[in-house]
Amino acid sequence: MKKTALLSITVGATLLLLLGGCGSKEEVKGTVEAGTVSSTTEKLKDGEKVDVESVSLKDDGSFKEIIKGDNDPKVKLEAKYDTDWQDKSWENVDFKIDKVKIVEVDKYKDKENNEYKGLMSMDFTLKNDGKEDVSIHPSDAVLVLKDGTEITGKHFRDYWEDVFAKDKQKDGHVYFAFDKLDQADQVKEIKLTFDGHKKGDDSDKVEHTYDVKLPLELQK
Repeated sequence: MKKTALLSITVGATLLLLLGGCGSKEEVKGTVEAGTVSSTTEKLKDGEKVDVESVSLKDDGSFKEIIKGDNDPKVKLEAKYDTDWQDKSWENVDFKIDKVKIVEVDKYKDKENNEYKGLMSMDFTLKNDGKEDVSIHPSDAVLVLKDGTEITGKHFRDYWEDVFAKDKQKDGHVYFAFDKLDQADQVKEIKLTFDGHKKGDDSDKVEHTYDVKLPLELQK
């Protein structure tokens, strides 16, 4: 008989913002409001048990953009987090990260036929109320496991539009792929940066770096 294990997760998130050009730091705190880890091949969907390995990532709003053709991997483990991230420290820019999802898969191949064992998706909203377009580029992401092991995930640049138009809001996802990932439920922290720039006379307004450290903690 297949079994299902769902673990409640409480996650505290700390976003450290390094303002480009001046070297000062501002700390913005947030929390993860809810989270679940599905660590077996069975989970609940609309009140009924379904085999996780039969669930298509093409139908998952967090990943369907990067799942093309027959490249639809089987899910081995899924971890989901709902966050309340929000940062307004860069003038006229409101940046939010609403959700994080990490999945272990049997295999996933990118456009260059490179094979990966894990995927991560972050849902974001960015509102630019300024008079200039803003460009923001994510770095690769690092997962830190409880034993201190660090696993680097490649940022999928082909699926990232880095220009955010003036006086507009954009919602979307930022994706990462991991060569090896077999302990998604042992992640204690996610680290990455977002580098941004826009036109301006003041150097502090031209460049901006988000140095992100997102600690994760399973509820005891």
